[in-house]
Amino acid sequence: MGSTRTPADVAPGLDDIRSALVIGLGVSGRAAAGLLSARGVEVTVVEDRDDHPTLAAAREAGLRVVSGTQRPAVDTVDLVVPSPGVPESAPVLREAEAAGVPVWSEPELAVRHRPLRLLAITGTNGKTSVTELVAAMLQAGGHTAVACGNIGTPMCALVDDLAADTVLVAELSSFQLRFAHRLRPEVGALLNLADDHLDWHDDVDSYHRAKARIWGAQGDQDWAVVSVDDPVAADLRDRWAPGRRADVTVAGPPAADGVGVVEGVVVADLPTHRGPVVALDELVIDAPHHHANVAAAAAVALLAGVDVRAVADAARAFHPGRHRLELVTEVDGVRYVDDSKATNVHAASAALRSAERIVWIAGGLAKGADLGVLADDLGAVREAVLIGEAAGALAEVCAAAGVPARRADSMEQAVEVAGELARPGDTVLLAPACSSFDQFTDYAERGERFAAAARGLVTGSRT
Repeated sequence: MGSTRTPADVAPGLDDIRSALVIGLGVSGRAAAGLLSARGVEVTVVEDRDDHPTLAAAREAGLRVVSGTQRPAVDTVDLVVPSPGVPESAPVLREAEAAGVPVWSEPELAVRHRPLRLLAITGTNGKTSVTELVAAMLQAGGHTAVACGNIGTPMCALVDDLAADTVLVAELSSFQLRFAHRLRPEVGALLNLADDHLDWHDDVDSYHRAKARIWGAQGDQDWAVVSVDDPVAADLRDRWAPGRRADVTVAGPPAADGVGVVEGVVVADLPTHRGPVVALDELVIDAPHHHANVAAAAAVALLAGVDVRAVADAARAFHPGRHRLELVTEVDGVRYVDDSKATNVHAASAALRSAERIVWIAGGLAKGADLGVLADDLGAVREAVLIGEAAGALAEVCAAAGVPARRADSMEQAVEVAGELARPGDTVLLAPACSSFDQFTDYAERGERFAAAARGLVTGSRT
């Protein structure tokens, strides 16, 4: 079996760190800098944006913040902690590698500072919902658990304030895993894999290897959970995971050490529970992607020791978070659904299977992805309204699928045009298949703009 680690990754220990370079003053950068400063480490934060909204507050808190041209030489510090936005090919990271200076992600720093029980979830899509589900299942079973990581609150900002028996349920992106070395989840789940973030990783293989690092520090008694409905994810697990393996499928019954679906019921065949878990028709959302999320979450929670009744209760009560197939309003028999979090083709593909007649709003930054694969998923789409930098490429996809497409200059215009095209019984679906950064601060702002425009149709702005 190969290794995803190198000797430079695992030394020195945190107690040996005297100086550190934190790149980026975003949420994770501030959390990492704060933790290191509290340990007495001399921290320099590099922030290239002179107008960053937290710049003054960071300096008032005693952090040394400099621009990229003023940063210390990498070989003069003991550690580099990059923000998730710093690509693996960035010169500063190449310099650190050449100098033998360790590079740790913010979650790696957190677990070295204070190891707690850890369950970790990654994947191209669904990881936020599964993370929230697993945390809810643990809490329903009487465990102290917190959802953290890429889901919102950085681990470095949490770990010092948690009880010793707290279980961290961490959503981890490929960015965070790329520079994780001793991060060891007792259960690590890979939900699926599709080409994504190819503007950050060097290539597809680098992206896959980053995801596989979720298992890189596991031992032979830890669990690697994977959806075998995704053969690429399953193959990656089989090549890289050193511990015990649990399979998840929604295409049939469970294998030994797995979770599957039998006659509309999620069923487990695991050492911790063998038998029914929850019926799919009891779930709030009746959609294939949600069934897969529940099955994966059940596997993780059951392997972590949660009672099956708590797993089932939490699954039945779970409502996915904002901007994930969220019904924002209904106007004249037309449903307006916000799936702004569908920031890649894999997520958009799942969303496009959620309704029978769709007017599709899509577009943004494609992040190097092949949008052409969506052509086979447009069977339910009657019309498309395209926005952002990828509008031209998506227009070609629609043409290949025989779907009429129009362009809009703003989200507000897109909603107005989609409302004019939609008929009673249709769903106007925002499933962009792209990131939001060409026109919006993030996917949340994009979703809020969509929702506000759709709700504006109710108040009479629709003509």
